Amino acid sequence: MLESMRKHTQGWIAKVILGAIILSFALWGIGDYFTGNQVEAVAEIDGEAIYDVEFSVTYQRQLANYANMLGEQFTKELAERLGVKNETIQTMINRKLMLMEADHLGLVTPDQAVAATVQTTPQFIEEGKGFSQARYQALIRQMGFVSPRDYENYLRQNIMIDTLQNAISSSVVVSDTEVKARFQANFEKRVLSALIVDPENLKAAIEVSDDEAHDWYDTHASLYQSPLKVDVQIVDINKADLLDAIEVSDAEVEQAYTERESEFGTPEKRRASHILVRLTPGSSDEVKQEALAKIKAAKARIDAGENFAEVAKGVSDDVTASSGGDLGFFARGAMVPEFETAAFDQLNVGEVSDVVETQFGYHLVQLNAIQEAKIKPLAEVKDQLIDELRNEKASEEAYVLSGDLDNALGMEDTLTAAANVVSLSAEDLGTLTVENMLANPLFIASKDLQKKVLAAMPGDAIEIIEVGDGHYVALEVLERIEPSTKAYEDVVTQVFDDVRNAQAAEQAQSIADKALAAGKSGKDVDALAQQFAQAKFISKPVRSNGEGDDATWLSPVLAQAFRTPEAHWVNTTIPTSEGIAVVFVQDVQEADDSLFADEEEVLRAEVTKAKGAVRFASWMASVRDRHDVEINQRVLNRF
Repeated sequence: MLESMRKHTQGWIAKVILGAIILSFALWGIGDYFTGNQVEAVAEIDGEAIYDVEFSVTYQRQLANYANMLGEQFTKELAERLGVKNETIQTMINRKLMLMEADHLGLVTPDQAVAATVQTTPQFIEEGKGFSQARYQALIRQMGFVSPRDYENYLRQNIMIDTLQNAISSSVVVSDTEVKARFQANFEKRVLSALIVDPENLKAAIEVSDDEAHDWYDTHASLYQSPLKVDVQIVDINKADLLDAIEVSDAEVEQAYTERESEFGTPEKRRASHILVRLTPGSSDEVKQEALAKIKAAKARIDAGENFAEVAKGVSDDVTASSGGDLGFFARGAMVPEFETAAFDQLNVGEVSDVVETQFGYHLVQLNAIQEAKIKPLAEVKDQLIDELRNEKASEEAYVLSGDLDNALGMEDTLTAAANVVSLSAEDLGTLTVENMLANPLFIASKDLQKKVLAAMPGDAIEIIEVGDGHYVALEVLERIEPSTKAYEDVVTQVFDDVRNAQAAEQAQSIADKALAAGKSGKDVDALAQQFAQAKFISKPVRSNGEGDDATWLSPVLAQAFRTPEAHWVNTTIPTSEGIAVVFVQDVQEADDSLFADEEEVLRAEVTKAKGAVRFASWMASVRDRHDVEINQRVLNRF
């Protein structure tokens, strides 16, 4: 296993792409967490500290990740309930432990693996242009890294950790019996019958008294709140409104074409074939000498007149051997540097290189053809350039206007007055609630604006918010009316409906509980349906994933029904879209063995992944047992 891990960490092909990259982690201010400038340890592993500053940055990333997933529903309070803080420190501890173990095992991540990961990370790639150094540097700064070296060191550790985890997880042995058991579990079918008590059918017989309604209203006041109302005024600066007045001269178009000529064509490409005698990282000198002798012998055969492709078929260790080593056409940047130098700088068409050494081993390179670079003429791309230049100018003008407005806001007391200074118009949006605000396209497009409206108070400093490329909005709250409990008389109809719904739900649950008890005592579904005057449902043969019957009542009950033996009642009642269900496992049909051959490979992978996760968790627990891990709860509680 150790040799396997070393092989994976040192192979440049091991492109370990990071998961979701969080572009901003300033969800809540870090400053809230600290009291003074003292740096303290949140946790220690064998005396090695995880400091509060380091924890804060990681914790903010986690919070931002949850906020991206949950949107407006995510709050500090929800973060506490979800245990994000403890999850973060435990993850950081496990990370440090894994780095210690990797170091003990002598694992290293080569520069090539880090470079390959950076170059192929989607967030760092501009459409149509490939990897962007400027975008890379900008995004890693937003992620909280001081420099590319800082980020790449973090990435290097991630690759090593991922390789170690994969090696441990993939070392499990999966038996045919386990795969067969997974097949049976996945492809077994069951017929389920159910008695479902629908609260809607009970509501007609429920009468609610005035006293019941008043008591409900008094104890559920939060259900009857008036909406937040905010009177809002904005100044909307949008490049789209400026485009019609933007002009672009022919000279500007020609200059842009000259500066960006490379964007309007395809680069030079070359077609080459190669013969590879492969070497693995860490090969001994003896192995290297044997490989070198083999590639030189191949070169001698070609120099003596043998066909390059035929030699490649018999000698090359590369997957291209069967096609005579043909690599097709490729541009600069597609191959490792040593190979690229031979193909682009040293060879003419038809020539064969001397021995070229790369990280993969020894090569012979034959240049087969050259495809010249092609550039589109100005006439063909002129309209595109004009549109792009107009957009750039409009964006710049919108930016300048937003700056002018910002300066004016520093001198004036109101948004209207500041707008007048720079010849802009303030628009009164009237009274906004959450409901009608989200009907406005401007607010739909910008969560920042939504948050501003919901949080701002009259008299607050007016901010200019960038809501898109070349689009800026300044917003002032003129009046804010906080939610309040509506008068009973205004919501009396809703109160009566709510009490009736609550009582119907209680009655439905009571009937379902009694039906389940009767079923467990020996009655079948038909008898229960008759006794309790409720609807009976029966499914088609259905798999645990729902395949076979798409009835909506089935989805919530499948998990428990597939853990219940045939001819038994599911142990608890289950809420469904049709009501409260009492479920009976009527028939169990074994999986069709004729399907096994087609599914075996996927099933084996599933079992391997599941067993691997268990093995890794067990290994991680054993590692923690071997180290002294302490968490400073006092410091952690500050966050």
